[in-house]
Amino acid sequence: MPDKDIQRLAITEKFLRYAADLSETLPSSAVLVYADVFPGGEGLSQFLEHVQRHRLILVTREKDFQPPLGTEVIEVPEIKLTRLGQIKVAVLIGVARGLFTHEDLLICLSGVAESGHLDSLFILDLESEFEIFAVSQLEDLKEIVKPEVFQRVLSLAIVLATQGREGKPVGTCFILGDTDQVLQHCDQMVINPFRGYSENERNILDPRLEETVKEFALLDGAFVIRGDGVVESAGSYIRTGVVSADIPSGLGARHRSAAAITALTRAVAITVSESTGTVTVFRNGKIVMEIEKPHPLGPDTEWRRAFYAGPRAPSEWPHEPKLVKGG
Repeated sequence: MPDKDIQRLAITEKFLRYAADLSETLPSSAVLVYADVFPGGEGLSQFLEHVQRHRLILVTREKDFQPPLGTEVIEVPEIKLTRLGQIKVAVLIGVARGLFTHEDLLICLSGVAESGHLDSLFILDLESEFEIFAVSQLEDLKEIVKPEVFQRVLSLAIVLATQGREGKPVGTCFILGDTDQVLQHCDQMVINPFRGYSENERNILDPRLEETVKEFALLDGAFVIRGDGVVESAGSYIRTGVVSADIPSGLGARHRSAAAITALTRAVAITVSESTGTVTVFRNGKIVMEIEKPHPLGPDTEWRRAFYAGPRAPSEWPHEPKLVKGG
Protein backbone atom coordinates (compact mmCIF):
# COMPACT_ATOMS: atom_id res chain seq x y z
CA MET A 1 0.00 0.00 0.00
CA PRO A 2 1.43 3.42 -0.94
CA ASP A 3 2.63 5.61 1.91
CA LYS A 4 -0.01 8.22 1.09
CA ASP A 5 -2.83 5.70 1.50
CA ILE A 6 -1.35 4.46 4.78
CA GLN A 7 -1.24 8.04 6.02
CA ARG A 8 -4.87 8.63 5.03
CA LEU A 9 -6.02 5.49 6.82
CA ALA A 10 -4.14 6.57 9.91
CA ILE A 11 -5.89 9.95 9.78
CA THR A 12 -9.26 8.22 9.49
CA GLU A 13 -8.57 6.10 12.56
CA LYS A 14 -7.56 9.21 14.49
CA PHE A 15 -10.75 10.96 13.40
CA LEU A 16 -12.82 8.04 14.66
CA ARG A 17 -10.92 7.79 17.94
CA TYR A 18 -11.31 11.52 18.45
CA ALA A 19 -15.03 11.30 17.66
CA ALA A 20 -15.39 8.51 20.22
CA ASP A 21 -13.54 10.58 22.83
CA LEU A 22 -15.70 13.60 22.07
CA SER A 23 -18.83 11.49 22.40
CA GLU A 24 -17.67 10.47 25.87
CA THR A 25 -16.83 14.05 26.87
CA LEU A 26 -19.74 15.93 25.27
CA PRO A 27 -23.47 15.29 25.80
CA SER A 28 -23.76 14.15 22.19
CA SER A 29 -26.76 12.19 21.00
CA ALA A 30 -25.18 10.57 17.95
CA VAL A 31 -22.14 10.19 15.74
CA LEU A 32 -22.91 10.64 12.02
CA VAL A 33 -20.52 9.08 9.50
CA TYR A 34 -20.73 9.64 5.74
CA ALA A 35 -20.54 5.96 4.75
CA ASP A 36 -19.96 6.58 1.03
CA VAL A 37 -16.38 7.52 1.89
CA PHE A 38 -15.64 3.79 2.04
CA PRO A 39 -15.71 2.17 -1.44
CA GLY A 40 -18.36 -0.56 -1.47
CA GLY A 41 -18.40 -0.45 2.32
CA GLU A 42 -14.92 -1.99 2.40
CA GLY A 43 -13.24 -1.37 5.74
CA LEU A 44 -16.29 0.37 7.19
CA SER A 45 -16.98 -2.16 9.93
CA GLN A 46 -13.34 -2.15 11.01
CA PHE A 47 -13.27 1.63 11.34
CA LEU A 48 -16.59 1.78 13.14
CA GLU A 49 -15.30 -0.45 15.93
CA HIS A 50 -13.92 2.74 17.48
CA VAL A 51 -17.40 4.18 18.01
CA GLN A 52 -19.40 0.99 18.52
CA ARG A 53 -20.40 1.93 22.08
CA HIS A 54 -22.08 5.11 20.85
CA ARG A 55 -25.23 5.78 18.90
CA LEU A 56 -24.06 5.58 15.31
CA ILE A 57 -25.89 6.83 12.22
CA LEU A 58 -24.55 6.23 8.72
CA VAL A 59 -25.34 8.71 5.93
CA THR A 60 -25.39 7.29 2.41
CA ARG A 61 -26.70 7.84 -1.09
CA GLU A 62 -26.85 4.11 -1.73
CA LYS A 63 -30.31 2.59 -1.98
CA ASP A 64 -30.82 -0.66 -0.04
CA PHE A 65 -27.64 0.02 1.91
CA GLN A 66 -26.89 -2.82 4.33
CA PRO A 67 -25.47 -1.28 7.52
CA PRO A 68 -23.45 -3.10 10.16
CA LEU A 69 -25.45 -4.32 13.16
CA GLY A 70 -26.35 -1.67 15.70
CA THR A 71 -26.31 1.28 13.30
CA GLU A 72 -29.04 3.43 11.77
CA VAL A 73 -29.09 4.77 8.21
CA ILE A 74 -30.15 8.08 6.67
CA GLU A 75 -30.38 8.02 2.88
CA VAL A 76 -29.63 11.34 1.18
CA PRO A 77 -30.20 12.28 -2.49
CA GLU A 78 -27.73 10.94 -5.02
CA ILE A 79 -26.58 14.46 -5.87
CA LYS A 80 -23.22 16.24 -5.68
CA LEU A 81 -23.35 18.48 -2.60
CA THR A 82 -20.76 20.03 -0.34
CA ARG A 83 -19.97 18.22 2.88
CA LEU A 84 -22.03 20.73 4.85
CA GLY A 85 -24.85 20.36 2.32
CA GLN A 86 -24.95 16.61 2.84
CA ILE A 87 -25.02 17.11 6.62
CA LYS A 88 -27.85 19.65 6.35
CA VAL A 89 -29.93 17.23 4.30
CA ALA A 90 -29.18 14.34 6.67
CA VAL A 91 -30.22 16.42 9.68
CA LEU A 92 -33.44 17.54 7.98
CA ILE A 93 -34.37 13.95 7.14
CA GLY A 94 -33.36 12.80 10.61
CA VAL A 95 -35.61 15.38 12.29
CA ALA A 96 -38.51 14.51 9.96
CA ARG A 97 -38.10 10.85 11.00
CA GLY A 98 -37.90 11.73 14.67
CA LEU A 99 -34.24 10.68 15.01
CA PHE A 100 -33.10 14.12 16.27
CA THR A 101 -34.52 17.05 18.20
CA HIS A 102 -33.37 20.65 18.51
CA GLU A 103 -31.68 19.75 21.82
CA ASP A 104 -29.29 17.26 20.24
CA LEU A 105 -25.57 17.67 19.68
CA LEU A 106 -24.19 15.73 16.73
CA ILE A 107 -20.64 14.72 15.88
CA CYS A 108 -20.39 14.45 12.08
CA LEU A 109 -17.57 12.83 10.10
CA SER A 110 -17.29 13.20 6.35
CA GLY A 111 -14.95 13.09 3.36
CA VAL A 112 -14.82 12.57 -0.39
CA ALA A 113 -16.98 9.68 -1.59
CA GLU A 114 -15.05 6.45 -2.21
CA SER A 115 -11.78 8.04 -1.14
CA GLY A 116 -11.43 5.45 1.62
CA HIS A 117 -10.68 8.03 4.34
CA LEU A 118 -12.37 10.69 6.43
CA ASP A 119 -11.08 14.26 6.39
CA SER A 120 -13.71 16.48 8.05
CA LEU A 121 -15.28 16.69 11.50
CA PHE A 122 -18.23 18.90 12.46
CA ILE A 123 -19.73 19.35 15.92
CA LEU A 124 -23.30 20.60 15.54
CA ASP A 125 -25.36 21.89 18.45
CA LEU A 126 -28.76 21.94 16.77
CA GLU A 127 -30.23 24.34 19.31
CA SER A 128 -27.63 27.04 18.79
CA GLU A 129 -26.79 26.67 15.08
CA PHE A 130 -29.21 29.45 14.14
CA GLU A 131 -27.44 30.24 10.88
CA ILE A 132 -28.14 26.87 9.33
CA PHE A 133 -30.74 25.08 11.44
CA ALA A 134 -34.14 25.76 12.94
CA VAL A 135 -35.06 22.12 13.40
CA SER A 136 -37.44 22.74 16.31
CA GLN A 137 -39.94 23.88 13.64
CA LEU A 138 -40.03 20.34 12.23
CA GLU A 139 -40.21 18.20 15.35
CA ASP A 140 -43.97 17.59 14.98
CA LEU A 141 -43.77 17.27 11.21
CA LYS A 142 -44.44 13.52 11.12
CA GLU A 143 -47.92 14.24 12.52
CA ILE A 144 -48.63 16.20 9.31
CA VAL A 145 -46.42 14.60 6.65
CA LYS A 146 -45.08 11.07 6.43
CA PRO A 147 -41.27 11.14 6.79
CA GLU A 148 -40.81 9.23 3.55
CA VAL A 149 -42.94 11.83 1.71
CA PHE A 150 -40.91 14.72 3.10
CA GLN A 151 -37.67 12.93 2.18
CA ARG A 152 -38.93 12.20 -1.35
CA VAL A 153 -40.02 15.78 -2.04
CA LEU A 154 -36.81 17.19 -0.55
CA SER A 155 -34.81 14.91 -2.85
CA LEU A 156 -36.81 16.01 -5.89
CA ALA A 157 -36.31 19.66 -4.96
CA ILE A 158 -32.55 19.18 -4.66
CA VAL A 159 -32.43 17.37 -8.01
CA LEU A 160 -34.34 20.22 -9.68
CA ALA A 161 -32.10 22.79 -8.01
CA THR A 162 -28.85 21.16 -9.09
CA GLN A 163 -29.82 19.78 -12.51
CA GLY A 164 -32.70 21.98 -13.67
CA ARG A 165 -34.85 20.71 -16.50
CA GLU A 166 -33.28 20.02 -19.88
CA GLY A 167 -30.34 22.20 -18.94
CA LYS A 168 -32.43 25.18 -17.84
CA PRO A 169 -32.82 26.45 -14.25
CA VAL A 170 -36.15 25.66 -12.60
CA GLY A 171 -37.95 27.45 -9.79
CA THR A 172 -40.87 25.81 -8.02
CA CYS A 173 -42.62 25.30 -4.70
CA PHE A 174 -43.99 22.22 -2.92
CA ILE A 175 -46.61 22.60 -0.14
CA LEU A 176 -46.85 19.45 2.02
CA GLY A 177 -49.57 18.50 4.49
CA ASP A 178 -52.67 20.15 6.00
CA THR A 179 -54.07 20.06 2.46
CA ASP A 180 -57.68 20.98 3.26
CA GLN A 181 -56.58 24.24 4.87
CA VAL A 182 -53.96 24.95 2.19
CA LEU A 183 -56.46 24.56 -0.68
CA GLN A 184 -58.73 27.15 0.91
CA HIS A 185 -56.02 29.71 0.13
CA CYS A 186 -55.27 28.50 -3.41
CA ASP A 187 -56.56 29.15 -6.92
CA GLN A 188 -55.58 27.28 -10.06
CA MET A 189 -53.45 29.30 -12.47
CA VAL A 190 -53.87 26.57 -15.11
CA ILE A 191 -56.10 23.52 -15.42
CA ASN A 192 -54.98 21.11 -12.70
CA PRO A 193 -52.93 18.43 -14.55
CA PHE A 194 -53.47 15.88 -11.75
CA ARG A 195 -57.24 16.14 -11.69
CA GLY A 196 -59.13 12.97 -12.58
CA TYR A 197 -56.31 10.52 -11.89
CA SER A 198 -56.54 7.87 -9.18
CA GLU A 199 -54.64 8.45 -5.94
CA ASN A 200 -52.28 5.58 -6.72
CA GLU A 201 -51.31 7.20 -10.02
CA ARG A 202 -50.49 10.57 -8.45
CA ASN A 203 -48.58 9.59 -5.34
CA ILE A 204 -45.19 11.29 -5.09
CA LEU A 205 -43.67 8.09 -3.67
CA ASP A 206 -44.19 6.32 -6.99
CA PRO A 207 -40.88 6.60 -8.91
CA ARG A 208 -42.84 6.65 -12.19
CA LEU A 209 -44.20 10.08 -11.25
CA GLU A 210 -40.76 11.72 -11.05
CA GLU A 211 -40.52 12.85 -14.67
CA THR A 212 -44.10 14.14 -14.56
CA VAL A 213 -43.36 16.25 -11.49
CA LYS A 214 -40.17 17.60 -13.06
CA GLU A 215 -42.10 18.59 -16.18
CA PHE A 216 -44.91 20.32 -14.27
CA ALA A 217 -42.31 22.14 -12.15
CA LEU A 218 -41.97 24.43 -15.17
CA LEU A 219 -45.49 25.74 -14.51
CA ASP A 220 -46.02 28.88 -12.46
CA GLY A 221 -47.51 28.20 -9.06
CA ALA A 222 -47.05 25.49 -6.43
CA PHE A 223 -47.56 21.76 -6.02
CA VAL A 224 -50.03 20.92 -3.23
CA ILE A 225 -49.27 17.47 -1.79
CA ARG A 226 -51.10 15.57 0.93
CA GLY A 227 -49.22 14.22 3.91
CA ASP A 228 -49.49 10.71 2.52
CA GLY A 229 -47.87 11.77 -0.76
CA VAL A 230 -50.91 12.18 -3.03
CA VAL A 231 -50.43 15.20 -5.32
CA GLU A 232 -53.63 17.25 -5.24
CA SER A 233 -52.62 19.93 -7.72
CA ALA A 234 -49.86 21.68 -9.65
CA GLY A 235 -49.83 25.26 -10.87
CA SER A 236 -51.64 26.47 -7.75
CA TYR A 237 -51.57 30.15 -6.87
CA ILE A 238 -51.35 30.84 -3.13
CA ARG A 239 -53.93 33.54 -2.49
CA THR A 240 -52.80 35.24 0.70
CA GLY A 241 -51.28 38.53 1.71
CA VAL A 242 -49.92 37.31 5.04
CA VAL A 243 -46.13 37.57 5.20
CA SER A 244 -44.06 36.67 8.25
CA ALA A 245 -41.96 39.46 9.72
CA ASP A 246 -39.13 36.92 10.14
CA ILE A 247 -38.68 36.47 6.39
CA PRO A 248 -35.69 38.45 5.08
CA SER A 249 -36.44 41.21 2.60
CA GLY A 250 -35.50 40.59 -0.99
CA LEU A 251 -37.14 37.19 -1.32
CA GLY A 252 -39.28 36.67 -4.40
CA ALA A 253 -43.01 36.02 -4.57
CA ARG A 254 -42.53 32.24 -4.47
CA HIS A 255 -40.66 32.33 -1.16
CA ARG A 256 -42.96 34.90 0.41
CA SER A 257 -45.99 32.82 -0.55
CA ALA A 258 -44.35 29.73 0.95
CA ALA A 259 -43.71 31.64 4.18
CA ALA A 260 -47.26 32.95 4.24
CA ILE A 261 -49.04 29.62 3.67
CA THR A 262 -46.97 27.91 6.37
CA ALA A 263 -47.83 30.74 8.77
CA LEU A 264 -51.54 30.23 8.11
CA THR A 265 -51.56 26.43 8.15
CA ARG A 266 -49.61 23.50 9.62
CA ALA A 267 -48.08 22.73 6.23
CA VAL A 268 -44.38 22.68 5.39
CA ALA A 269 -43.12 24.26 2.17
CA ILE A 270 -40.03 23.50 0.11
CA THR A 271 -39.00 26.04 -2.54
CA VAL A 272 -36.42 25.94 -5.33
CA SER A 273 -34.93 29.26 -6.41
CA GLU A 274 -34.64 29.57 -10.17
CA SER A 275 -31.94 32.26 -9.91
CA THR A 276 -29.65 30.71 -7.28
CA GLY A 277 -30.59 27.01 -7.10
CA THR A 278 -31.04 27.30 -3.33
CA VAL A 279 -33.54 24.92 -1.71
CA THR A 280 -35.38 26.53 1.22
CA VAL A 281 -37.61 24.80 3.77
CA PHE A 282 -40.36 26.83 5.49
CA ARG A 283 -42.50 26.04 8.53
CA ASN A 284 -44.66 28.28 10.73
CA GLY A 285 -43.83 31.24 8.49
CA LYS A 286 -40.09 30.85 9.13
CA ILE A 287 -37.11 29.60 7.18
CA VAL A 288 -36.09 26.27 8.72
CA MET A 289 -33.05 25.68 6.54
CA GLU A 290 -31.41 26.67 3.27
CA ILE A 291 -29.40 24.22 1.16
CA GLU A 292 -27.21 26.08 -1.29
CA LYS A 293 -26.37 24.80 -4.73
CA PRO A 294 -22.60 24.31 -4.98
CA HIS A 295 -20.92 26.87 -7.24
CA PRO A 296 -17.28 25.82 -7.78
CA LEU A 297 -14.90 28.43 -9.15
CA GLY A 298 -12.72 28.04 -12.20
CA PRO A 299 -12.51 25.20 -14.72
CA ASP A 300 -13.51 21.60 -14.09
CA THR A 301 -10.21 20.50 -12.64
CA GLU A 302 -9.21 17.77 -10.22
CA TRP A 303 -9.38 20.09 -7.19
CA ARG A 304 -13.19 19.96 -7.36
CA ARG A 305 -13.05 16.51 -5.77
CA ALA A 306 -11.82 18.15 -2.58
CA PHE A 307 -14.78 20.53 -2.51
CA TYR A 308 -17.58 18.00 -2.94
CA ALA A 309 -18.66 14.94 -1.01
CA GLY A 310 -20.38 14.03 -4.21
CA PRO A 311 -19.58 11.39 -6.80
CA ARG A 312 -19.31 7.70 -6.16
CA ALA A 313 -15.96 7.48 -7.88
CA PRO A 314 -13.34 9.90 -9.19
CA SER A 315 -14.10 8.67 -12.70
CA GLU A 316 -17.41 10.54 -12.54
CA TRP A 317 -15.61 13.88 -12.41
CA PRO A 318 -14.74 15.83 -15.55
CA HIS A 319 -11.05 16.11 -16.33
CA GLU A 320 -9.00 18.68 -18.13
CA PRO A 321 -9.12 18.04 -21.90
CA LYS A 322 -5.87 16.70 -23.26
CA LEU A 323 -4.13 18.81 -25.89
CA VAL A 324 -3.35 17.05 -29.12
CA LYS A 325 -0.24 18.12 -30.99
CA GLY A 326 -1.08 20.00 -34.10
CA GLY A 327 -4.71 20.49 -32.91
